[in-house]
Amino acid sequence: MSAIFGLIHFDEQPVDTETLQPAWDLLRHRGPDGHNRWQDGSVLLAHWRFCTTPESLHEQQPLVAPEGNLVLVADARIDNREELLKTLGLHARAERVPITDAELILAAYQRWGTECPDRLIGDFAFAIWDRLARRLFAARDGMGVRPFYYLYDGRRFAFCTLLPALRQLPGVPQEIDEEMILRFLAQQIDSEKERTFYAALRRLPGGHALQVDKQGLQIWQHWQPNFEELRLGTEEAYAEAFRATFEEAVRCRLRSRSPVGSQLSGGLDSSSVSCMAAFLLRDQPLHTYSAIFPDLPEAQRPAMDERAYVEAVHRRYPNIAPHFFRPEFESPLVALETILDYYGQPFFASNYHFLWGFTQLAQRDGVRVMLDGVDGDSVVLHAWERLTWLFQDGQWATFKQEADAFAAHLGKPSAAIARQFAGPALTTWGRQHQWLRLYKAVRWLKQAYGLPASELLRIHGLWPHVPKPVFRRWQQWRGRQQPVDAPVLSPRLAAWMRRNGAAAASGQSSPAAAHWQGLTRGLWQWVLEFSDALNGLQGIEERMPFFDRRLIELSLRIPIEMKFRQGWPRYVLRRALEGILPPEVQWRASKSNIGFGFHQGLLRYEHARIKALLEEPVQLAPFVTAEALQALWTQAQRPPEQNGNADFMLYLLLILDAWLKGHAANVIASA
Repeated sequence: MSAIFGLIHFDEQPVDTETLQPAWDLLRHRGPDGHNRWQDGSVLLAHWRFCTTPESLHEQQPLVAPEGNLVLVADARIDNREELLKTLGLHARAERVPITDAELILAAYQRWGTECPDRLIGDFAFAIWDRLARRLFAARDGMGVRPFYYLYDGRRFAFCTLLPALRQLPGVPQEIDEEMILRFLAQQIDSEKERTFYAALRRLPGGHALQVDKQGLQIWQHWQPNFEELRLGTEEAYAEAFRATFEEAVRCRLRSRSPVGSQLSGGLDSSSVSCMAAFLLRDQPLHTYSAIFPDLPEAQRPAMDERAYVEAVHRRYPNIAPHFFRPEFESPLVALETILDYYGQPFFASNYHFLWGFTQLAQRDGVRVMLDGVDGDSVVLHAWERLTWLFQDGQWATFKQEADAFAAHLGKPSAAIARQFAGPALTTWGRQHQWLRLYKAVRWLKQAYGLPASELLRIHGLWPHVPKPVFRRWQQWRGRQQPVDAPVLSPRLAAWMRRNGAAAASGQSSPAAAHWQGLTRGLWQWVLEFSDALNGLQGIEERMPFFDRRLIELSLRIPIEMKFRQGWPRYVLRRALEGILPPEVQWRASKSNIGFGFHQGLLRYEHARIKALLEEPVQLAPFVTAEALQALWTQAQRPPEQNGNADFMLYLLLILDAWLKGHAANVIASA
């Protein structure tokens, strides 16, 4: 979690370092262990050092190749060090002196050129300046764990770890990308992987590389995994393969010069990471950070309180040093202006106050490295869709076996599960006029589960052909209550949503390809960039074992019947961690609502901010009408289950308003 910066004037104008000081001031907190820069007239590279690994203590960046022709800056942790040392012929040297991760990246570039990112495993963002060719090459790790923002206007190219630092450069256009605000309010931002909220500033997508010189800028994808399904023969073989890969993903992220921490919610993902880390550390301590709700009403405790699972992990591993955070004492918008100063654009992380609380505790404990279980759900899929595919494929006996087991694990009626997962197939056949197929399937559901055939035929055979306005009027006539939606904020936003609609279906040719598309859509890049900025403010480097490239590539190739099996979602993970996870966590069927207290906290701690917004919504005027804002506020005060997410929309508006006031200067670019 260091910081990198670079500025290249292709018109050969010398870089004036005095004009860069405002940008560098924003990066200073990321370099408590040193700062250095390299300049050659019109080219400047700089690095702020934050040491988290033993090798990083020996790092000197910018790193100049012995021949003097290449200069590198990197924010990186390379995990396949042994493989690279052997392949690059550096083992003998490594036995005499430490080889840093930056040196490995530079050596990889010298060996493989622009193909080197595909040889690197770890979290990285780096740039290499070729002095002879006067060309810059840069790359970012597959998931985009380390950020890389840039500006290119044909005359100059600048890059940086933090977006606000780029805005401080002389002559950088400050116009806002208006469509990004509309996407933000429509909650459709996850399709964007390159744009920022500023029209002139861009992000290098995760898994991509770029090359820029006087002739122009090129960007390409350097990571494209193999989708060929893996066939290992036995259930045990899949579990062993997953266990070995997951263990290595955690092990390499324990390489640290300071105590290691881990977020522990009690869920399957965070518990898997924390348990494996504690197992590997053995006699060394692992600090864990958990949210607790001791004052939770008894009626809400079963759905929200995970402390019993957290304590099961603590009992299994005596080397865990537990720490607890109570979110109800913190605003969901804690330190909002400070975070916006360093992240530089609106965000939609509704529970970031958890992370803020954890990192404050970790900083007190001397922890610099924090493990996080994000996002095992996306990497090791729940694969519920297997039930629908079984039904659609006519494998009804297997469908019943799996659906009944799933229902038993959840404590739900098997008929309800069968109806839920058979429904999409029935609707598809109804829309395609496959009446005989629909009739046979409905008859089987009636025989197997006692589901009403006439109702199923009406819902899945008739209603898909009825226009939506007619359907809504029929529901109103029948006295059916319509879902409560947040008020439309403005005619402009409503028009944009009509034009853009919902995201298109994936259209991928295989489950693995669809899985890959879901993983690499823009959502996780936004989450990771925000998390990096927030953690950086507290001096914490976050590491995510589930985003290990090797684990992702393995998960993509594991057959879906190993992901959902015997009624258990994410079956291969559960089987693989036999003996590592406590059984009550390993075979846990429930998933808690970690957002408890968001509604109450927003209204309790942000009353003054809400009042100011309602009284003077000047900044939001181009996007939200005053009438809609008042209606939203009225709706947001209802209980969470009745407000149609109006409280979350209010939360987004408060963030947007604070950003516009502090950072946007009312300059709006045309869409």
